[in-house]
Order: sequence, then C-alpha cells, then structure tokens
Amino acid sequence: MTHSNRNGFALIAVLLLVVLVTALGAAFFALTSREISNVRASADQASGFYSAEAGLNIRGEQIRSVFQGYSRPSGTSPDDAGDACAAGNTGAGDFACRDFEFNNRTISTYVVEDPRNNDPDDAERTLTIPPGERFAGLNAIQYRYSVFSEAYAPVDGRPEAILEMVFRTRLVPLFQFAAFYNKDLEILPGPNMTLAGPVHVNGDLYLNANNTLEILGEVSVSERGDGTGGDIWRGRKDNTGECTGTVRVNDGNPSTNPNPALPCPWGNFEESQLEDWGERIRIREDPLTVPPVEEFDPGGRYWQEADLVVALDLRDGLTQARAIVPQRSGSFQPNEILTAELEQCAGVAGRSYEVRSHGNGQIDGMPPLPDEADRRAVEWSNSFRDRRESGAAGNRWGWRLMLEVDVGAVMDCLHENPSLFADGGTSPQGLNDTSNGGLVWYFTVLGDFEDDPRSGYGVRLRNGAYLGSNAPGAPEINGLTVVSNHAVWIEGDYNSNDNLWRPASILSDAINILSNNYRNNWQAHEGSITGASFTNVQAAFLSGTRTTGGQDGLGGQGGNYNGGLENYPVFHENWSGQTLRYRGSFVSLEEPRYSSGNWSGSYYNAPGRDWGYDTRFNDVANLPPLSPRFVYLLQERFVRDFTR
Repeated sequence: MTHSNRNGFALIAVLLLVVLVTALGAAFFALTSREISNVRASADQASGFYSAEAGLNIRGEQIRSVFQGYSRPSGTSPDDAGDACAAGNTGAGDFACRDFEFNNRTISTYVVEDPRNNDPDDAERTLTIPPGERFAGLNAIQYRYSVFSEAYAPVDGRPEAILEMVFRTRLVPLFQFAAFYNKDLEILPGPNMTLAGPVHVNGDLYLNANNTLEILGEVSVSERGDGTGGDIWRGRKDNTGECTGTVRVNDGNPSTNPNPALPCPWGNFEESQLEDWGERIRIREDPLTVPPVEEFDPGGRYWQEADLVVALDLRDGLTQARAIVPQRSGSFQPNEILTAELEQCAGVAGRSYEVRSHGNGQIDGMPPLPDEADRRAVEWSNSFRDRRESGAAGNRWGWRLMLEVDVGAVMDCLHENPSLFADGGTSPQGLNDTSNGGLVWYFTVLGDFEDDPRSGYGVRLRNGAYLGSNAPGAPEINGLTVVSNHAVWIEGDYNSNDNLWRPASILSDAINILSNNYRNNWQAHEGSITGASFTNVQAAFLSGTRTTGGQDGLGGQGGNYNGGLENYPVFHENWSGQTLRYRGSFVSLEEPRYSSGNWSGSYYNAPGRDWGYDTRFNDVANLPPLSPRFVYLLQERFVRDFTR
C-alpha cells in the first residue's frame, strides 16, 4: 500500500471515529435530556401530590376547628358534576372553593358534606367508638365529609394531582374521662385508690403510690403541641428517683387477676415495655386540641350561651357593691330591670358568711347584709379567710370577696321569674330547658382586680344538695352547668341524692370544697382551720391546676409539688377522720389564672377520699349541659384520580 493510500485510510478511520463519537454523544445527550426531563416531571408530580395533600389537610383542619367552636360547618359545595371551582360554581360558606399557594403551585380545594349528616334518623350519628379504635368505648357524635384538592403548576392549566379524602369528624366529651389534663398530670395517692374511667394527658403522666393505685380505664398520653412529652413516668415528678408502691393498669383481659403492674425503677417507658397492655396504654400520640380557656371568660361562649348571668359588681367601690344581672355585651353594665327582679328573690339556706370590717383600713364602711330573716338568693360577702392564697389579715387577697349563691333559692327564683332567662324579655325557657342539654349559669365578679392573678374574688355555691326547685309546680331540670372565670367554692353536699341526681358540672378557675360542717364553724375559720364532716359531691369538674416545678416537661422535674390529682379540689378544713365522697370527672386545661397560691399541707388536713369516675357519664344523655369536648378526625378513604 502506498504512503498516500495509508494516509487516506487513516483519515477515513478518524472521520468514522469522529462520527461515531458524535453519534454516541448525541445519543447520550438525548438520553440524559430525557432522563432529566423524566426526573423533573417525576419531581413535579411528587411536588404537586404533596401540595394537593397539604390542601386536604388544611381543609380538614378548618372543618375540625368549626366543631371545636361548638358550631357545625355550613354552606354549599360547588356542583362537582360541572367544572367545580370555575367562575360561578364556587359554592359558599365552609364548603366553598378556597385556593392556597404551596411550592409555587395553586391548590384548589372544596368540601362536600355527606347527606347523612342532615338525616335525623342516621343511626351512626351517635356511636360508641368500637374496640380497637382510639378511645374505644367512649360515646362520640360523628359527621362525615369529603375534601377535594387539585394542584396546578404555574405554567400549565392541567392539574398535576387530583386528590380526595373522605373523613369523619368525631366530637368526644371531656367528661367521659376520669381525668383529662391538657398539661402534666401526677397521680400519687397515699391510701389505695382506684380510677374506673379512662385517663388522657396532653403532656406527661407520672404514676406513683404509697400503697396501690389501679386504673381500670384506658390510658393515653399525647405529645404537646411542640412535639415534646407524651411519656408515662413511673415515680414522682417532684422527687426524681423516688418510685414506690404498686401501680396497676387494666390490660382488658378478664382472666388477668390482678392487673399487671407498671414496674419501678423511676423513669419513663418505651413502647416495647408496654406491649402487655396492647392498645390500652398508648404513649406519644398526636396531641388533642381542647377548647381555649377564653371561652369561659365574660363575653365568651359560655357567657353568651348561659341561661342566667349574675355578677358581683365592685366597679363603683365596695360601699356600692351589689349583685347584678349584667348586659351581655359592651361594658357589661347592669340590666336594671332584671337586677331589680333578682333582688326580690328570697334566700332559703342560712348564712355562713357576713360583710364585715377587718380593721385593715381597706374595707371599712360597707353596708351590712340584710337581716337574717331577709336573706336573698344571691348576696355577697368578704368574711372567708383564704390561707391557700397567703391569707394573712393584711393581704387584700387574703379575704375573699365572694358572690354568694343559694342554689335552691335561685332555682325557685327562675321558676317564678322566667324573664331572668337569657337576658330579659318574656322567655319561653324554664327550669326544664333543653337547649345545650339543660341549664347553664354564669357567675363572675366585676371590679378593679378582676384580671389580677391574685384577684381575691370568688363564687360560693350553697344549698345545692338537690339541684332543683321546691316551688309548687316546678319541673325537674335536665342538668346544670355552673361557670365562672374566678374560683368557685362548693359548700356542703352537692347533687348528692342518687335518686334525684341530675347531670352537673362546674367550670371555673379553681375549685374549692367546704364540708357540711363549715356552716357551723365558719366564724372560727378566721383564727384556725375548722373541723370538717362527711360531704358528698357529684359533679364533673373543669378548672385550672398548679404545675409541679412551675412548668410542664423535664424542666419542672424536681420542683415544688402541685398536690397531684388527689388535691385537685382545694381544701381548707381539718378533714382528719372524715370522708369526702366524690363522683365525677377531673378536667384541667391549664394553670389557674386568678388563684396563684401553691399547694401546701399547712392550711388543711386531708380527707379520706372515696373518689370515683361517674360512670353515668358514659351515656351521652347523662352528660352535663354544654359539656366541653375535643374533636379529632378519622380518615376513612384516600383517593388519587388519574383520569385527567
């Protein structure tokens, strides 16, 4: 082969190689471009899917929040047979189309209500939550909804993801728990103690005993809103390292006798250590949302819904103090017509209080109470010495300014003066009112210190052994809920006769219990604690409670003890050798706002505690009026539509 031929062959080979490399490069580029395009498309689809899912979650939460505010969602949905959410087809109210922006995408959503929600014969509206589900055995009211969500990219009119979620909203009354705390809970009884109902905590649960504590209901602990907590600790919170006694929890197996015990040493449990209890002990659950405490303030939901509102008005000074029926809005000025009617209502029970000068220059010159023969259904006093609140004689808050409520006399008054119902006018309501499940009374104190953490204000309920009127022709009540933004005192038996029992609850900043014997010894209370006697109280409680160490979580461990569940009600007497019988439910949403005294054993001696959950609350018909509740969502079906 000649030299020129060899050169020509080499040139052709090089050219072929260049062509081949170019072709391979082009193919690789095309493949890479296609792969990048596929990856980008896949990423876009994933982003669209998650964005549409966020739309579902937001609309579901909005529906839940409406129920949390004691309302039902209302409105109209867009016509999904047409182009839902197009112009002129957007629906209205809680079900209307709403757009959100996520990940540079527009998320279009709307809600469709299940028609069974409006069927009065719907057999599944009120249900007992079935075994195996969260809160099994409790009663709930449920409603069904479907949420639709579509995600649109900014440069494409077609949806990247079309999702549907079908869910149930369940409303569960808080008073179906033996104890429900929206904060850390400590159950540390001295004598043997049995809790028959379920226990739930948003925070941490501490269990300890000097003898034996047995919980027969399910136990659930949720994390706090910030993701901390959700643990069960065996031992004390205030004394880290101390673990004593026996703590048993029902495992749901009738053949297990006795129920298995949560073992020491001090510390918290992992889920693997709780397998013997199955679903009857659950930890680190999602938090449950409870009603905000502002609902119990003047002007809030309970104030507006109450059948009767009465206030001790101190705004013009102590010498002008009086009980009024306030207007429901504005600055809560007296409704003088209704106040005059209230002033004519006679009292029934004897007094265990007075208006007096304590010689400290702050409360001289007050008018005395009417003569004993001229008692009123609602009066006021300043003679209660509150040692829990550092009640030294010179402290303003040491002597409680109290609205004094004769429960039986108020019942008689309402029966004879129905215009007092619902802020005036001729009212169709009566003692057998069924709105909100029965009667709701709201009591408060209006004065210079009403927002002070040491307000020194309070409300006392007396003559409440029978919740009803003895007036001729008076009907039985369906139930009674008493609400106050200040501390409430129960003096003597309350709703105590099982044959005459009515659903009852007390919702207040703090709850204090005085025995039947207090009315005989009250005048000695200024000098020393007085002797108590057997007392029977049957009502659900919702109030603030102090927190060990001043804070929830690990930061409160080792701090000053708050008294535990066994000191949920505040005592002021010498209960040695005497028993407090209590049937009800303990709910605590936060610390007290106007009762700042810390727990101490120096101002009382503890009663014998015959305490138990009132199992009558397991029947939703026996719940107190306007019972607070939490709401949770249960997903029933999740669907992705690929047809468009």
